[in-house]
Amino acid sequence: MKNGRSFFMVRIIELIDDFKLNQEIIGRKPKYVEMCIWRLKRWQEYMETQCNVVDIEAVEPIHIKKYVQYRQQIGSEKPITLNNNIATLKVFFNYLIDEEYLEEKDNPMRKIKSLKEEKRVIRTFNDEEVKRIINDVKEETYSNIRDKLILIILFDTGIRVSELCNIKEADISMRSILIHGKGSKQRLVYISKTMRKYMRKFEEAKKERFKHKRSDEIEDFYFLDQSAKQLHRSRINKILKEHCNNVGVREEVRCSPHDCRHYFAQKQLRNGIDVYSLSRLLGHFDTQETTKYLRGLEQDSILEIGRLHSPLNDVGI
Repeated sequence: MKNGRSFFMVRIIELIDDFKLNQEIIGRKPKYVEMCIWRLKRWQEYMETQCNVVDIEAVEPIHIKKYVQYRQQIGSEKPITLNNNIATLKVFFNYLIDEEYLEEKDNPMRKIKSLKEEKRVIRTFNDEEVKRIINDVKEETYSNIRDKLILIILFDTGIRVSELCNIKEADISMRSILIHGKGSKQRLVYISKTMRKYMRKFEEAKKERFKHKRSDEIEDFYFLDQSAKQLHRSRINKILKEHCNNVGVREEVRCSPHDCRHYFAQKQLRNGIDVYSLSRLLGHFDTQETTKYLRGLEQDSILEIGRLHSPLNDVGI
């Protein structure tokens, strides 16, 4: 018996609402919760209309497999998207087990495996393009100096654009920045000499720009728009696109802030960083996600990294 719950059936839709409440209580970001609930309700609707299943105890592995097959047959979703749906269902059922709505042996997701994804080679900026992009930004106004620092931080730390937008004044210290990442995870990223140089310029320009505003009129975020409000990701996308267009970046590079993250990861690997340390800097949950950046490296780069870190380099033979 599961806290008396074995005497009656529990409807899936009710448990989705319960799951949503729990995710909000533990501090999951609204967009993450919204996406999870959208995926779960789409699955719940399929279970009810196609399988005539409305109670959680009646869900079996075959239902999950048929649902994945159904999404495949529609043909509009790639394996990576389907795997995201599978991952959400796993999180949902793990929650139900934790709350004792189900026992582990009754978990229909227990043996459901992710689909094989196409191994896409990641194409990103090269050093010359990064240099041209950053140097294309003038240093004449508050916005200019802010935009230049934004690009420098994106390329130099690999943080996500959402993470950059959410940096607050209190997150900045002398040698590092506290980043509020996915899943309410926090991590530190370093402040390089180049970053520190431009952060000083930016902080002076920011102080001058808002010197006539009261403190309660200035939001506590590090990067602000002209009205002293938090800068949003759409503006950062435009900043990067504008300077990519100005300097003629190759067509195969999308010129999104996430490409700055790709550049950072591949450059760090070329410089010899180990995958575990890179995973920590990127805020990945495990190193498997990080290793995909190895696919974008040329064979010569891989060989050079191997030469630099040969096990016998320091043996003294």
